[in-house]
Amino acid sequence: MSDAVRWPGDRLGARPTVAGVAVTDASAAAGSLLWVATAVLGDLGPIERALTLAPLVLVPLGVGMAGTPSFDGAAGRLVALATWLQPLGAVSLTLSLVRAVDGPTAAALAAPWLLVTGLLGLAAVVRTRERGGFETAETAVDTGLAYASVGAVALLLFHLDLTFWFGRTIVLLTAVHFHYAGFVLPVVTGLTARCGPGTDARSFRALVGVILVGPAIIAVGISVSPVVEVLAVGGFTVAVALFGGYVARRLAPTRSRAQGFLLAGSAVALPGSMALALGYGVATFTGLSLGLDIGTMVALHGSLNAFGFALLGVVGWRVAVPRRRD
Repeated sequence: MSDAVRWPGDRLGARPTVAGVAVTDASAAAGSLLWVATAVLGDLGPIERALTLAPLVLVPLGVGMAGTPSFDGAAGRLVALATWLQPLGAVSLTLSLVRAVDGPTAAALAAPWLLVTGLLGLAAVVRTRERGGFETAETAVDTGLAYASVGAVALLLFHLDLTFWFGRTIVLLTAVHFHYAGFVLPVVTGLTARCGPGTDARSFRALVGVILVGPAIIAVGISVSPVVEVLAVGGFTVAVALFGGYVARRLAPTRSRAQGFLLAGSAVALPGSMALALGYGVATFTGLSLGLDIGTMVALHGSLNAFGFALLGVVGWRVAVPRRRD
């Protein structure tokens, strides 16, 4: 816990706190209770359960750890504002999926989340401009902050029934994709790069590059070309498998026992879920029957991603947060 931090509370742009508790932590704790309540009451389907876990629990924890210590200047103020608005946005997003509403009403409930993620995306742009180049850990963190808004846009389109040539389920899954592969994976990768051994090596930087562009290229492939989709998922699967192996073999043993256990569990789940995604892409492209329909993918791939990779990884890193290298 030597690198765990105490968060400041009252200067402009500093991490927001309430009674000494970081808003991001308090929001994640309350969000986890709300998520369990909605799951027990049965008001959410499997895709909706996976999606709401992100804004209620994973995003606040991820944002809190990304900004450790707090970002300076405009980026810090943008993230602080997003942090204050995040609980409202997360609850409103959940209501847009739980309540028996649709159309403009559901879209209006999802809109605050677009504002929250838009502020995070602006902070990423500011930090990228100030940094002026590729720095492995912080570029990964900023990519995660930026991708989250794409997921929010996809959810808004889903509620407005603006699905273009896709089915509504695919659009909703796109929202899930950009909250997990888009937000959680890059942020976790950035935290790894802040403290892991050998992360300055060119090979690790190249690996991170593939992980960061992968979600966008996969989305393009789904939109325009099955060949591009299969190739993108294949390359992305190899990259995350190598990343998972690095975390399990080289990083986890250097952390405390509890943190190492959680991070290793997350690392094992990640390539497993992506192997299923690759199988689904191959089956769709070739017409082979691999038993991986949408329902199976939601149950297996979705569960491995949400509760295996993402939840274990984010909670694992929260045990002791690596500080940003200034």
